[in-house]
Amino acid sequence: MTAYPHLFSPLEIGNVTVRNRIMQTAHVKLWAYDAADSERNVAYQAARAKGGAGLLITGNRVVHPTSTTGFPRVAWAYRPEALESDHRLTSAVHEHGALIFAQLNHFGLNATSDSADDLRVLWGPSAVKSPAYGETPKAMEHEDIHEVVEWWGRSAELTREGGFDGTEVHISHSYLLHQFLSPLYNKREDEYGGSFENRLRFAREVIQEVRARGGDDWVVGVRISLTDFIPGALDVEDAVRVAQLLEADGQIDYVNVTAAGYHNIFRAIEPADVPDGYLVELTARVKAGVPDVPVFTVGGIKDPAMAEEILASGKADMVAMTRAQIADPEFANKVRDAREGELVHCIRGNQGCIGRVFRGLPITCTVNPGAGRERRFGPGTLLPTDRPVRWLVAGGGPAGMKAAAVLAERGHRVTLVEREDELGGQVNLILRTPGRDEFGWITRDLEAQLRRHGVDVRLGTEATSELVHELAPDAVMVATGAVPSRTGFSSVNPLVDQLPGADQDNVLTVWDVLLETRPVGRRVVVLDDDGTRYAAGVTEVLLDRGSEVELVSRWPMLFPTTATTLDMAHLYGRLLGKGLQYRLNWWAAGIERNRVALFNLYTAAQDAIDDVDTVVLATGPTANDALYRALKGQFANVRRIGDCVAPRKLDHAIYEGELAGRELWSPEERYIYEGELERVEAQITVKA
Repeated sequence: MTAYPHLFSPLEIGNVTVRNRIMQTAHVKLWAYDAADSERNVAYQAARAKGGAGLLITGNRVVHPTSTTGFPRVAWAYRPEALESDHRLTSAVHEHGALIFAQLNHFGLNATSDSADDLRVLWGPSAVKSPAYGETPKAMEHEDIHEVVEWWGRSAELTREGGFDGTEVHISHSYLLHQFLSPLYNKREDEYGGSFENRLRFAREVIQEVRARGGDDWVVGVRISLTDFIPGALDVEDAVRVAQLLEADGQIDYVNVTAAGYHNIFRAIEPADVPDGYLVELTARVKAGVPDVPVFTVGGIKDPAMAEEILASGKADMVAMTRAQIADPEFANKVRDAREGELVHCIRGNQGCIGRVFRGLPITCTVNPGAGRERRFGPGTLLPTDRPVRWLVAGGGPAGMKAAAVLAERGHRVTLVEREDELGGQVNLILRTPGRDEFGWITRDLEAQLRRHGVDVRLGTEATSELVHELAPDAVMVATGAVPSRTGFSSVNPLVDQLPGADQDNVLTVWDVLLETRPVGRRVVVLDDDGTRYAAGVTEVLLDRGSEVELVSRWPMLFPTTATTLDMAHLYGRLLGKGLQYRLNWWAAGIERNRVALFNLYTAAQDAIDDVDTVVLATGPTANDALYRALKGQFANVRRIGDCVAPRKLDHAIYEGELAGRELWSPEERYIYEGELERVEAQITVKA
């Protein structure tokens, strides 16, 4: 008997029955190969089907050559050549008892005319400049609209022929059909513009064509936007109206919701700064408007108890836990079997998934190195060692914890020593900054793995050369992380190894501030050479403690890396609202007592900030590799991983822990070459 009876009850959608109410929505992955879904996606979807998900939606797949995307490696739904790979994909999902739909889409004007190998013309409802790429499209003529309708129907036919259980028509996220519906984009004065019914006309024509070409015995659903989150644009009342009109047409079998668009795409894929379930209450209003149509909700949901409450209270009929299942493909089975203590939780950092997409890279996951690499690191690929030995892991940060857990799971005897009285390493610093509570799951989940696999954890124990010799392990893994740099060095002034005055008592590092090891004055200057959430976090902590903060950044915008992880808007709103002052394109020439001398990077103009009580260096860490260098040559098998190799991101630490736990050391074992995971013929070798 499950603790979540609603979550694990079946749901009828059109002519099919889904085994439970757990789904994964379509999400861009950039894994297509030769414009078709690749073996990488087959392995990914199959892992989640085997892991117990009821419904998977793959996509989005584009329906027409004018739907360029700005991204590489996107699947085209209109090419018959994709049928072979589609059959492999759908068969793999069906083998494990799940259903799979394919989302079809046209990007419209929110793309780029710079296609990979030729140049094209963007199509849109009106000649309105794209908020995504700044291009102005061609306003579609009637023959263009009719052509897209026909191609959409052709794509639906091929989708059904490929073995999919249904299709989803994308009318959200500022893509073409949403553009026609939203007054943000549609300025037309013909039968496709003006009134609400006119603006919905194109979408209805597409749905009618898809239904006619797909058949009445095939599932057709829609994904609609709950709100544009812009006053005067579409709101939840419009979403209810769309759902009711489409229900009345009798052509759809379900409504899947989302929100926002390219004016504010962060509202669709919120980071951890906002609570889980951020779209549920809006979804409930749509569900109330169409009580007889299955409605799917979404919004950073990863707690099965929350999902159960949503279903039990009638707010939705299906719960999308998309990022939760990127993080843990076995989410559904673990919850069903009362193994919640084994879950790997999504932290909604957006760094390994959508953040990579915005950089043109395939998605993976910060906390799950196997995401997108299922054939190498997914469930069932970890083989026991044929030669168990005694490993000592020095350092209890994410890299060391992950390595220790994987080594022990494979059958090694593992001791982990950590100097501090708690595990987590730099994650504990992250948790001292606002909006990062979800990152605590990293430590909690890895601690659970250490306990489950019998790792001997010794806290408050510094790994010295003497201790290592005393314990006499067969092999040593050094994961001692990094320490903050106190030099003030910046690559914008590369011949100055140490910023003059950086050794003054009133010059602190980010760690000094977060750990409160040294006093901070009222007037603070933060020197940001980093441009990441690291610098933003300490700045907000200082503001919250009552300091007057002026940030000096060598970058042309505040915290530029937070644009791709979609937390920039939240940070700007909070920090500017708390009184942050800042200068961009400036850097420090030196610090003299309470004065910080500055120079502009482009004009060489000079300035200074006087009466400064404290200067904080957000200039990044340096590798803490002393133990590794002391042990190298003294033991036959000494390895180092994580930041003590070179300071990088959290993703790298956990990924290297996975590689180290599997003892993949040589270039042939470690490196994955572009296209290797996508090709059918690629042979994946997994070392025991």
